[in-house]
Amino acid sequence: MTKVVLAACLLLAGFVTVPAALAKNPTQLLIHKGARVGIINMMEPEVTQFHTSKVLEQSFLKTQPVNWQVDSMLSDAVSARLTKLELVAVPVAATDALMRGRDQYFVDNSVAKGLPRELSREFGQLATAEHLDAVIVLAPALNNSSQAGSGGTVRRGLPDYLRGWGFVTGEGNEKPSLFNITQVLLISFTPDGAVMNEREWGGGYADEWPDYTPPPNPKLIPQDQLDHLQPLFGRLLARQADRVLDWITVSP
Repeated sequence: MTKVVLAACLLLAGFVTVPAALAKNPTQLLIHKGARVGIINMMEPEVTQFHTSKVLEQSFLKTQPVNWQVDSMLSDAVSARLTKLELVAVPVAATDALMRGRDQYFVDNSVAKGLPRELSREFGQLATAEHLDAVIVLAPALNNSSQAGSGGTVRRGLPDYLRGWGFVTGEGNEKPSLFNITQVLLISFTPDGAVMNEREWGGGYADEWPDYTPPPNPKLIPQDQLDHLQPLFGRLLARQADRVLDWITVSP
């Protein structure tokens, strides 16, 4: 008996309740040529420094705003590929409701197995308003196994409360390592609401900061020096998003 038939039998028997999340669709997203694909950034323009020291009191965590245009970074990461697929890339701002619920949906809880019903509804309403056939979403996450999902990579040796983009510095002259605790989602729409076709966890995408020069005070890294990180994270994001775009098949 197949899983689908078994599930149907259990449902009819009254043993299965309506799930809290719409399960991830394991198939390719088949979409027509010329379809509108929304590009939604839900990340703040900020970067986190995690400084390690043999003296615990000298270790610290600092998150600070940067001048990066994250919307443009995401658009740059996906637009060329979408154009090649003959799809229409549509940058769309996340609604106030999505941003208010961002941490609840993506950080405090995991969407590794699917979208919560409320989140599915919010994306569905946005798609209707903007006439979108699918959306690509960049969102933060946490460095833990629940967020990484099956087969995902957690950054060992780093705190599980790390989120978003950041780098690790230490007491020596070694180059800082970058961490990418984000997720890129491919979401499509059905009569029942939004469904996540694919999710690419960012924990496995790492790099180092090659031109880093330690400042006199490790807690005060100048803004122009932090700007050197933008193209590095832009490249990580492009690789991450490209894996998601592999799940799109375009019909004539």
